[in-house]
Order: sequence, then structure tokens, then C-alpha cells
Amino acid sequence: MPFAPSGLITLMTDFGTADPFAGIVSGRILSRSPGARIIDLGHGMPMGRPDLAGFWLGRAWRDFPVGTLHLAVVDPGVGTARRVLLALAEDRLLLAPDNGLLAEALRDCRTARYFAMTANLPERLGLTEISQTFHGRDLFAPLAAALATGALAPEDFGPPTTPADPTPLPTPTRDAEGIGGEILLADHFGNLFTNIGAPLVAACRQPWAIVGTHSLAVRNTYADVPPGTPLALVNAFGVLELAINGASAATVLELAPGTRIRLVDGLAA
Repeated sequence: MPFAPSGLITLMTDFGTADPFAGIVSGRILSRSPGARIIDLGHGMPMGRPDLAGFWLGRAWRDFPVGTLHLAVVDPGVGTARRVLLALAEDRLLLAPDNGLLAEALRDCRTARYFAMTANLPERLGLTEISQTFHGRDLFAPLAAALATGALAPEDFGPPTTPADPTPLPTPTRDAEGIGGEILLADHFGNLFTNIGAPLVAACRQPWAIVGTHSLAVRNTYADVPPGTPLALVNAFGVLELAINGASAATVLELAPGTRIRLVDGLAA
């Protein structure tokens, strides 16, 4: 069955909200597709980190109905020869620079198909003025509008390809003392997401997270410990999280992305 667009577009960027960049992209989409529905998936992605944007997109794209187009613009290579990539995954489209973002987002989707934009597609769509610093507005927004309305089919976007995967997120390691991992990011609440997945935690009878001088018991939810107490838990996105009930773990524990962490089975380990 061909892809059936619904007109729903999500927008993820590292543009922030202090400047009008994200709103301008939405405006350009609507100028070409007035009936489009746009959902701001998030504009606070870590600047210049397509791998972490891919982490978040990978945990969000399936929550939207089939026919959705996900546009993600975290593009430190804007204006260079980096390709523009489209993915078709489970009857949804994902559009982004080919810089590892989609490779990370779709790492667990074995049926995804990828297409690289042909060089003459912008001209075919009438895009004659494309800046070298704002492809979100001048290139990605018109492409998203065309795909979301069905004016452009995925198969007409360009030839099949394999996505670039230059900086995959680190994976956990295992040794006799436990599981080694690291903190990937901090969310708005200061909760710290690690790269240790739920199955590794579930394999431990008495899991503890060791980071620096801190030993955190793995609990089910924040309220399982008194206010102000640190803990670890498997969060809603299926990874081990370090948190403090009612406070920011990133601030109080003075931990940052890249910090190493160890998951052990019992403190004696």
C-alpha cells in the first residue's frame, strides 16, 4: 500500500524558543499547505547533537498516528554537502538531515526504508532561493509540506539509500562486576537518562546504580523514597534514570551527560 499522508506534521529542532526560527518554519509549511496540522514535538534539543535528537525522536514517533510526517532539524552541517534523508517506517515518514539523526531514531525499526533527496528535487518544487544557513525554512519546510499533502510521494523523493551513522550513542558494556553505562542527557526536571535499558535492569535481583560517590537504589517511582532523596528507576522511555524526589538530580548530584555509571546486582558487587 502507498503511504497515505494525514496532513499531520511534528516539528523537532534545536532552535529554542527565544528566537522565531521554529515559528518561521511552521509558517513556511502553512504557506504551502494551509490545511496542515503542526505539533511542536520540542525545540530544546541539545544544540548540534543529532544523535540525542534521534534518541528523543526514536521514543516519540510511534506515538503519532499512521500518516504522520516527523520533521527533525538538528543540522550542524547546514549548507554543506550533507544529504537530506527521508525514512518510511511503519506508515509514517521521518525527514531530517542525513547526519545520524534518523539512524538513531530508527535503530530498533528493522523495516524502515530510506531515500536520499535527488539534487534536482528543490528545483522541481520551485525552490529557487535556498540560504546556506536556514535550510529548516528554505528546504525542509517545503519538503515537509509536499510530503504531508501527498504532492510528493516518498518514492519520488530520491533513490533508496542507507543512512549515515557517524556518531552512534554509546552502548552499555558488561563485565564480571556489572553493567557499565553513561549518562546521556538531562531532561527539564533535571532527571538524568542513561544508556542502560530496562532489560539489563530487570536481569538484576537487587539492582543498584553506582555513579561517582553515589549509590542509588533502583525503585519503581519517585515517591518510593522521601522528598530530597536520590534514587534510580526505569523511566517511561525504557532506560535507567537517576533522579531525586522533588529536586534536580543534575544540580544536586552535580552530574552531567558523559558521566560513567555502573549497574550492579546488590551493593556487595
